Amino acid sequence: MLAHYDDWDNDIAETAFLHMIGITKTLSMNELENEIRNLKENKSVEEQIAEEKKTSPAVKTSTTAWFNNVKPHLDIRQGNLDESVFAADLAEVSSGSGREVYSNRSLFFDKTYFTEGLTNISNRVIKGLNGDEDGENRVISLQTGFGGGKTHTLISLYHLVKAGKDISINAKVSEKLSVKPKYEKVNIAVFTNKTNDPTQGREIDGLHIKTIWGELAYQLGGKELYEKIRPNDEARTAPKGLFLDILKSAAPSLILIDELADYCVAAAGITVGSTTLSDQTISFMQEFTEAVSRVKNSVAVITLPASAQEVANSSQAAAILQSLESRVKRVGADTKPVAEEEIFEVIRHRLFEGIGDREVTESVLASYSEMYQNLRTELPSRSNKSEYVEMMRRSYPFHPELINIFKDKWASHPQFQRTRGVLRLLASIVSNLWKRRNSLVGNHTLIHPSHIQLDNLDTLTGEIKKLYGLGYDAVISSDVCGINSNAYQIDQDKPSFMEYNLTQGISEAIFLNSFGSKGVNRGITVKELKLQLLVPDGFNHNSINSSLDELQNKAYYLYYSQSGASEQRFWFHTKPNLNILINNAISDIKNERIESQIVNLLEEKGSKVTKIKTIVNPKGDIPELKSPTLIIIHPSLSHNGNKKLETYIKEIATKKGNSDRVYRNTILFLSVSSHGKAVLYNAIREYLACQKIKDEYQDTLEEDQKTDLKNRTEDAKQKMQHELVTAYNQIHKYSASKGIESIELQQFSDSLDRQISTNLLDKLKDEEYLLESIGHNTLRKNNLLPKDGKPFQAKQVLEAFLRYDDKPMIVDKSAVQDSLLKYCYNKQFAIGSKSTENWTKMFFGETIPMFDIEDETYWLVSSDDFETWSQGQAKPVNTPGGDDTTSTGEGTGDTRIGGGGDDPGEEKRISILTVSGTTNAIGFNQLFSSFIMPLKENDVKIEFKITAKSNKNYPITENSQQYKIVKESASQMGFDLEEK
Repeated sequence: MLAHYDDWDNDIAETAFLHMIGITKTLSMNELENEIRNLKENKSVEEQIAEEKKTSPAVKTSTTAWFNNVKPHLDIRQGNLDESVFAADLAEVSSGSGREVYSNRSLFFDKTYFTEGLTNISNRVIKGLNGDEDGENRVISLQTGFGGGKTHTLISLYHLVKAGKDISINAKVSEKLSVKPKYEKVNIAVFTNKTNDPTQGREIDGLHIKTIWGELAYQLGGKELYEKIRPNDEARTAPKGLFLDILKSAAPSLILIDELADYCVAAAGITVGSTTLSDQTISFMQEFTEAVSRVKNSVAVITLPASAQEVANSSQAAAILQSLESRVKRVGADTKPVAEEEIFEVIRHRLFEGIGDREVTESVLASYSEMYQNLRTELPSRSNKSEYVEMMRRSYPFHPELINIFKDKWASHPQFQRTRGVLRLLASIVSNLWKRRNSLVGNHTLIHPSHIQLDNLDTLTGEIKKLYGLGYDAVISSDVCGINSNAYQIDQDKPSFMEYNLTQGISEAIFLNSFGSKGVNRGITVKELKLQLLVPDGFNHNSINSSLDELQNKAYYLYYSQSGASEQRFWFHTKPNLNILINNAISDIKNERIESQIVNLLEEKGSKVTKIKTIVNPKGDIPELKSPTLIIIHPSLSHNGNKKLETYIKEIATKKGNSDRVYRNTILFLSVSSHGKAVLYNAIREYLACQKIKDEYQDTLEEDQKTDLKNRTEDAKQKMQHELVTAYNQIHKYSASKGIESIELQQFSDSLDRQISTNLLDKLKDEEYLLESIGHNTLRKNNLLPKDGKPFQAKQVLEAFLRYDDKPMIVDKSAVQDSLLKYCYNKQFAIGSKSTENWTKMFFGETIPMFDIEDETYWLVSSDDFETWSQGQAKPVNTPGGDDTTSTGEGTGDTRIGGGGDDPGEEKRISILTVSGTTNAIGFNQLFSSFIMPLKENDVKIEFKITAKSNKNYPITENSQQYKIVKESASQMGFDLEEK
């Protein structure tokens, strides 16, 4: 095949050929020729992409999209990502049987990023083999978490030392080395858990090698050195003092030991005398490391796991690891192959052919930085720091949060390979995105967690199954992505979401963040979500909130919680969350149950109100009320042109049973608005559903679900209380002249009782529906002031404001009483006291001790009449029963009491007044105020009928005050009234 290119540089052709074969066995001839041609012509990534565009559909995304700036390695573009691509195996490399990407030195170094740790280790190994390093530094232990780069480091050292002085040919590697090899050839021995089976050993070259000391002796010096240790190998007993001679004979030598703890766990099952092969191996490591430290040109690099769980989760494994650590670290110097911040470069180097046009990269970073500055209150604080921009630069073309998900959250699982695992998952993601690059929607300047299509990534979902169980397939298909998922359906229903696959992106980000953290740090916050989703010139950040709200209402497996003052967090779990149970329960809650709950809440809150009398959903007749009373109406009667509500209000306002109501100016009504009612019903329905789940599933819920349910119930309860306040925002008052007048509350308190006691009463006072004091002008306009020769009974002023609904309401009798006292003190009129026929006292410009407006002996007297009385002049002051005026609203019982007016002229005199009829106990109580007290000076006799007579001092006339009260009361109460 290469013969076609005999006029090309052989090195380039060979590199291209190995590059191709090392990555895939399925390339066509044309593909291989194109790759070699690109290498020969040294085409840039941009040029290669431009050529591909000529034969591919137009890219729909921005020219700054990552796939227009960087190009994945061919194996990733082709999707040839079987497990072995990232499963480095030192034993296979040393035997020459491994994949080309690891076995071929040039190809391996081409895809290896020399971290600071790897660089330091390489220099230490070369110094040690040169004889320039002290003993302790020639025993190197690598101890990191699973996938922490240990095996890759050993393979790097194997190729580096194997090349000897020829390594300088590779400029990339050579520039990393601060020292140069002095040796021509080094004996290398490799031991892993696959090199020598603890039970069967290994047969080679006519030998049956059974132990690690046998293997190392053989690999360092063949049969000759093996013979020096054969008895110990055959007996499986650790040599004592023998290995020093072997290392001296083999120097310079490099011994690479990988996965020794795993080998020892298996060797623990092999009995050796009263011990085990594991015990003997651990004992040998002490002999071995001491020997290495004493032989000048010998170097040993030994890897150990970070925890016993990486080997076997048992007490035996823990003991073995502890013993090995004490033997190896006692002499060796520990180091870390991959530093925290270097994993970004390792990933980029392994997955992409280059880092692309730096100007494009910097332009992308600038656009993100500007966006983060503009949205600083919506994002985690770290996004606005210069360190974060640098992290984005190192992680390009990945958004750093995607890498952090795997390297920080997922890597907390002991079985997740921190470096290798991250590489493998990101490679599958890049491969999938590359294939879909011409159909991607939105701005793909970086690769975000939300760009992942989980239902097409078997590598990623397989890793989840391996680490976290089998149940997450249902989560993905039900909620996260795919045409049957809830996220997909939400996007379909809203074109603004579908344009960006927004809800699916949110679900994918939440899903990826659902692993690796527990407790209060579980999942992801809204701010973190926005950091992982937002792209410059993309959707508005508020759309994330809207989409997330929709997802909360529909997703089966989405969990969310609130912890103290921290933000709400979201995650997916394989257990159906409470949403399913609650949503199912919600559909079972009927309106009757909701309305019963509302009435209970109204009664509970109403009982706490002290500033105004409240009656909730009254059943039966409401008695006469002489103080302001708030009727809280049943929630089924909402305010929105509701005829039933209007009829209900009018009936209570004007009727007491079958009779007309006397005290009509004391009743207010509170009802729900139509919109508020709908929201309130939904809030209570959710609360009742939570209660239902608690009652029915208490014994089957897991502890975290019980906690979640408790939090949900409390949230629903608070929401219910809030919506109760905002829903009941319609105040109504009925009057015969204006019908029903309504006021809408727009300020809200945190509970209904406080809402009534503060905002509702304040609103009524501001609108002058409810008076705390009575203005002098109000008294004048309503004919409630005395005139010369015509005093006005103080009690009738109070009665006027309680009886007649054309007047404002008063908070209580003190509103009238205190006002009258003030006007008396200000000399606007006098207040006189009279027992029977004569004035006993008059007050003018002074306070009145023990004044009670309901005491019928007090009268309002004009200032002129007071002057006449005080001077003892002949002009008499009319006695009680003087002239007044009355107007009655037709058919309504609306009677207006007033003082003064023109002289009535000749009046009809009534000699006997009789009232008769029947009444109940409530009505009987009212007889005293309506009949007996007004006629108490008229020889009242109480029988089954009430009879009163005119007399000289208290004549009953058709215009007298007592006659009007009795006539009106008899009409309203249905009594017969006979006049003679």
